[in-house]
Amino acid sequence: MTTCHLERKRFYCREWAFVKLSHCLEQRGSCKTTGAVIVGGPGSGKTALCCEIVWPGSGQSARPQRCLNKRLLAYHFCQAQDVKTLSVTDFIVSIAEQLSQKLAPISEEFCERLKSDAEVVSSLQRENIIKCPDDSFRKGIIVPLAEIKPPPSQCYFVLVDSIDESHISGVKFEKKSNSGSSRTIGELLANNHHLLPSWLLLVLTARRQSKTIAKTFSGFRKISLDDLRKSQVVRDVQQYILSRLEWEESLRQHMCRGTAETLNQLHIKSNGCFLYLERVLDGVAEGCIVLREVRDIPGTLNGLYLWLCQRLLSNKHFSKVRPLLNIVLASERPLSEEQVCRCLLVAQPTLGSEEMRRRCQVLRRVLCLARDDTLRPFHHSFAEWLCDVKHCTQRFLCSPASGHAMLAMQLTLRGPNLNAEEVESLALHLSCLPSH
Repeated sequence: MTTCHLERKRFYCREWAFVKLSHCLEQRGSCKTTGAVIVGGPGSGKTALCCEIVWPGSGQSARPQRCLNKRLLAYHFCQAQDVKTLSVTDFIVSIAEQLSQKLAPISEEFCERLKSDAEVVSSLQRENIIKCPDDSFRKGIIVPLAEIKPPPSQCYFVLVDSIDESHISGVKFEKKSNSGSSRTIGELLANNHHLLPSWLLLVLTARRQSKTIAKTFSGFRKISLDDLRKSQVVRDVQQYILSRLEWEESLRQHMCRGTAETLNQLHIKSNGCFLYLERVLDGVAEGCIVLREVRDIPGTLNGLYLWLCQRLLSNKHFSKVRPLLNIVLASERPLSEEQVCRCLLVAQPTLGSEEMRRRCQVLRRVLCLARDDTLRPFHHSFAEWLCDVKHCTQRFLCSPASGHAMLAMQLTLRGPNLNAEEVESLALHLSCLPSH
């Protein structure tokens, strides 16, 4: 079962989206559509919406998402910075475990089959999933679901967030599989969703720009979170700004004459992107952005990242934290500050502890510290930006390849003591190094 760093974070708006999902759920039994896909650009709030369904808030306003939560059988968050969450094998194992727990009050027979049916148990063993994930998914999950008798009296759903997410280093991080077998969670669901029973809805989220997902799941109901032609989306943007002002004294104290016009500019520039609004309003609350500067901020997420980095990091600062960022970007899982520093010391052994402490302080300006004390980009789009010279410019360009080299070097020095997982990790980082 995956977790998400947005869990329990204050949630704003989107009531209409929960109503639409509920409508899809009610219609599932009477139509051929097997799923719904929630789309939006980077930072439009897809993952936040999923978190609110999985961990709904309290109070009257959260009633729609609590109702949806009661019909949720299983969920999965695909996260680019943690390749385990992108693993087809781990996905199948996790979904099977969750279904076994959630369906216990509905079908004891289903739960018993997952524990004692020889074919089902064999299908869900890791070594067999690795050999043929599609076969395991069908025999271990879909067939037992389809054979529940009598079928549940109401429809339920499975939620998979960021189905199009992939590690910054791309396809080299995908597990190799037999020809014709699904390599990604997206492929697995695309190849098998038509076999789901009529009482089960598949709900996915993906970027609006993802043509592969749009084509693969073309029959799914589409819910767009940032289509500004829709009045409810425009209302969400306005309400987000007003709600932040209502809840946060640190924001209200920056209000003055002309604030309304400035906030209207912010509304327009955000283009429906909640992450854009969040980064600007957080900057105002923390005192690093003056509200009147909104007129100078570019009107795209990529432009905002460049503006913020130019403001927060001098050339000298960035040159010192770039190696640390390279390690964070290249790692197949989130690392703690201490782990990142240990890795850097392999390449730069003369760095003193005080200098390392200063570098980490600067690093925290552009990375977030998660609940488990690991360092992560605050959003995957920022990690992508750091690797795209067209948007970040040479000044802020990072090199995951350099990070792979440092991670591989650190593992190589421990060669005789590596366990099987670390050996696989070493091979992976070596495969990502430039071939010349």
